[in-house]
Amino acid sequence: VEILQESLNTLLKQLEKEKRSLENQVKDYAVRLEQESKAYHKTNNERHTYLAEMSQVSGSYQVSKRQQMDQLPRMKENLVKT
Repeated sequence: VEILQESLNTLLKQLEKEKRSLENQVKDYAVRLEQESKAYHKTNNERHTYLAEMSQVSGSYQVSKRQQMDQLPRMKENLVKT
């Protein structure tokens, strides 16, 4: 009976040690997940800002291109007049 009790105590200590180790791993993973989540959101916000800027630049380019196309007939008329 005493040997069984010692074996159970040894097993209990081993399991408690393993439990602490696993709890520490969970805490570490939670911290890493939080950090990676923040990094993801920061990068995603930067991506949205970049896309908005690109859209704005593209829109400005399209307006400029349309204005140039609108001026072509007038430029041709001026060439014909001279």
